Amino acid sequence: MLSRSHRLFIASLGVALGLASGTAGLVAQRATPGEITAPNSSLYAAVLADQRETIKAQTAGELSLYTIAATLNPASGPELPATIAGTQTLRFINQTPETLVAFPFRLYANAAEYGAGGIEVEDVRVDGAVAATALEVGETVLSVTLPAPLAPAEMVEVTMAFTATVPVAPSESYGMFAISSELGTWALAHWYPVLAGYDPNSGWSLLPPSLYGDPIFTTTSLYDVTLTAPAAWTVVASGVRQEATTPATDDRQTHHYVTGPARDFTIVADNDFASVSQVVDGTTVISYFNPGHAETGAAIATYAAQALRLFNELFGSYPYAELDLVEVPLRNALGVEFPQLVYLDADLYEPGASVDAIDSTVAHEVAHQWWYALVGNNQHQSAFIDEGLSNYVTFQVYYERIYGPERAAAIVNRILKLPYLRLLFEEGVDVVVDQPSDDFPGAGAYTIAVYLKAALGFAALHAEIGDEAFFAGLRSYAAAERFGIAAPADLRAAFEFAAGRDLSAFWRHWFEAAEGTQDFTPADLERARAEAGT
Repeated sequence: MLSRSHRLFIASLGVALGLASGTAGLVAQRATPGEITAPNSSLYAAVLADQRETIKAQTAGELSLYTIAATLNPASGPELPATIAGTQTLRFINQTPETLVAFPFRLYANAAEYGAGGIEVEDVRVDGAVAATALEVGETVLSVTLPAPLAPAEMVEVTMAFTATVPVAPSESYGMFAISSELGTWALAHWYPVLAGYDPNSGWSLLPPSLYGDPIFTTTSLYDVTLTAPAAWTVVASGVRQEATTPATDDRQTHHYVTGPARDFTIVADNDFASVSQVVDGTTVISYFNPGHAETGAAIATYAAQALRLFNELFGSYPYAELDLVEVPLRNALGVEFPQLVYLDADLYEPGASVDAIDSTVAHEVAHQWWYALVGNNQHQSAFIDEGLSNYVTFQVYYERIYGPERAAAIVNRILKLPYLRLLFEEGVDVVVDQPSDDFPGAGAYTIAVYLKAALGFAALHAEIGDEAFFAGLRSYAAAERFGIAAPADLRAAFEFAAGRDLSAFWRHWFEAAEGTQDFTPADLERARAEAGT
């Protein structure tokens, strides 16, 4: 995902890249690992049938479960803004190594950049008893106190009611949680109280939403979500829809979704979407778009299908039955990745949009279905292992395999190499790739380090260890770390095992140091500038 000023920065080069009812009286289950029973198989209906039992066996007793019932309520006047309101039960399994006395939910929409948006929570109960809570970190963290310490692998159930106010076109927040005043599209990311992400190396992630990068960090859970919305609306959501019923008493329709293992649950709703689909290796790829955008919508389905087919071959099979790509009016981003669902900026559908901008954004976000959705990472601490890797496999690997080495070399030169070399030799500055997102001196430095220099580092690694070891490393990394939270050391270890050699010096040089002048010279900048025609 591109954030804030990144879109203008990249677009200036000529092509852009894209960047997860009644609830009282429940009884606690303080289960041990051997006593936690596997969840109902229907919760895994979003997983492809040939992988379902394997994934269920891998995650049984490991994943927390959200059960949510919510209603989308359009605005009915200035004093009654649009909301999504409901109840949720979280069957929380303590997969941390800590004995917990409290744990945090994130209320991301309470951050200042969400404008008039926000989330209010009430009637929080643990094991059926009213729980003590506290709002922290600018009201973006809701800390829930437990009635008794919760040991690792034990389980409790937490219930709450919530009302999320959906802002109209807020000036910040990428448009991920917003209603478009022009198109009427509801984009609903992190619309419910979501458990904070837990990093095995640093614990709960309680930082304010990032200044430059992805605002959220969450861990894998199961979702069983019932949504009620106006019957005329098309509702697109994470996972697969189980059934829909229209009550006879009004004009609303209820939709039921399950996700299998997923890092969050995201919704888009619109009253005039059209769609086209393709099937790839058992997965239905669906492109949703507004009237008048059928040509681009169909092209997006094709780009997504060919990216999914290639990445299935190179990284290991995408395990889900559906992948949705949805037109959403965004701000300062061309694409945003969520599990099993991608936002694509409405500008990409307008006449004159660059074909490479559309194609590369789609491929980048499809790559994120492995590097973020399947294999998670703390995007606040080491964003390069999902963003830089997704960028490399888009601009080098995808373009080379789909369009040939000449076109790939040209786009790598223009998008990845030229801006980094300009920074290195025109401004005399280099950047360390692996550092917390908000430690970068600005959005430009973050973009160049995380998206561009990191991608060049993976290109150098690919050249260093060869095709066989590079893709074997990625496949083993995806298999070993899927549904978990990986760190840079895990990715490096996968490459080292595949290559049969120590890569610590190489890794330090590219990702932990500012030593770019050892790899490039001013003559490389002049060649890159000439090839790009600038």
